[in-house]
Amino acid sequence: MKPRYKRRIPLEATVNFSTGSRIGEGQILDLTCPGCLIKSPIAVQKGQSLQLKIALPDQKLALMVALGVVRWTDGKQFGVEFIKMDEPHRVALNRFMAQHLPDVAPMRTTKNTFSEPGGQNWHLKTYTF
Repeated sequence: MKPRYKRRIPLEATVNFSTGSRIGEGQILDLTCPGCLIKSPIAVQKGQSLQLKIALPDQKLALMVALGVVRWTDGKQFGVEFIKMDEPHRVALNRFMAQHLPDVAPMRTTKNTFSEPGGQNWHLKTYTF
């Protein structure tokens, strides 16, 4: 089994997601850079693309993920990798992670030459916790 490459924050947060024309709701059970564990009665398929709206605890604005991909499923739980986020949401996620993992400081990031207009290719970003 491969070790986790990022530290996780256990939490309970509401998430709304869409898979094209289907809309679902669930609970985020843990969060990491770059992804999350979701529990939902809505079935999804490995490899499926999603858009996510996450209501993080103590945050005024919802965190938006423009593109997430389901990496695995197990019953009513599934893991999502964040692929594309607009810059303000990426910064908000980084700030949230830093607040909840105070013993870890984020690496200095450099401009990503692989970013797309209007968003970030999250999986190409180097970020160490």
